[in-house]
Amino acid sequence: MSEHTLGIDLGGTKMLLYGEGVHERIETGSAFTPNDLSHHLTKFVASHRLSPTRIGIAVPGLVDADGAVLASDVLPLFSGWQPRLDLAAMKVKWSVLNDVKAALLEEMHDAPLGLTGGVVMVGTAIGAGLWVDGKPLLGASGWAGELGYLPLMIDDRVDRLDQLAGGRAIAAHCSVSPGLLAEQAKSGDLATLQAIGSGGRALGLGLAALINLLNPSRLALGGGTVELPGYWEQALRSAEAHSIPELWRDCQISKVREGAFVVAKGALRSARQAD
Repeated sequence: MSEHTLGIDLGGTKMLLYGEGVHERIETGSAFTPNDLSHHLTKFVASHRLSPTRIGIAVPGLVDADGAVLASDVLPLFSGWQPRLDLAAMKVKWSVLNDVKAALLEEMHDAPLGLTGGVVMVGTAIGAGLWVDGKPLLGASGWAGELGYLPLMIDDRVDRLDQLAGGRAIAAHCSVSPGLLAEQAKSGDLATLQAIGSGGRALGLGLAALINLLNPSRLALGGGTVELPGYWEQALRSAEAHSIPELWRDCQISKVREGAFVVAKGALRSARQAD
């Protein structure tokens, strides 16, 4: 058996288990539990004959300095989870961090000194990781970047950006599952495409807020919702329309370089850097 460092991207619709040369995707959902994670991780390690010495887990939600999950909107059964205790029997070095912070770590690992930028992940919900003057912006409690909680007034009602632009909200608006949402969009269903476009325009308002506040030189976007037909294009148009022109010109916006693997690779990178 070979020694490995593993990265786990735990999300609202899927869990991606990643090691060098091997990976596996598992469906999750709001009923997914820590026991489910442990079961699939054990099975993955055994089936690939791995002997992991370090494992990084990226979790959607608020993670404290000890790696405990204080709250998770998209995976409610993980709120209060203490993975270092739950998975202690595996006797490996653990690193547990917020999923967007993992994406930030991977995307910015080779950033030039002094760069101000960020990563915005748009999946079931929305989060941002911020990189200011060459280092992560953590905030007083380490939780800076909850872009999905940005309040926006649309049609005389205040909603969070998550509720307007997140994948779960768009699917709920269309009364379909996230998987079926993508299928309907690809088939050209007009109502679905309109809902996706509206979500993209709302995300653009959040991007404009980041650009106008931080004056970043680089923003990278990732997550499955960004790949929905028309979403990316509408987000860019809206962001440009609502950004200060000079700040918009200063900012390069692209998709994350590692695509669907960015969070898992960031979790792996975090595990390698753990003391």
